[in-house]
Amino acid sequence: MYRFHAAHEDTVVFPAWKKELSAQAYDEMREHFVQVQQKMIGADGFEDALKKIEGIEHELGILNLAKQTMPTSCKRVDGTPAC
Repeated sequence: MYRFHAAHEDTVVFPAWKKELSAQAYDEMREHFVQVQQKMIGADGFEDALKKIEGIEHELGILNLAKQTMPTSCKRVDGTPAC
C-alpha cells in the first residue's frame, strides 16, 4: 500500500508541486524537508521506517497491493473481449 502512495506522490503530486515553484524555492523546500526528516527519524530513518512498514504489511498479508485491489474485467457485458 505504501508503494502505491509513494508512486502517486512521485508521478502526480511532486511533479505538479515542482512545476509551480521556482528552482530556488524548490531546492529550499527540499532541503527543509530533508532536515525535518533527519531530525525526526535520523539519517537512515526513512530506510529503517520503510523496512518496518514492509514487515508490518507482510505480517498483515497486504504487502502485495494486487491482492487487495479489485481485479478489472476485460470482458464486456455481452462476454466479448474488451482488452
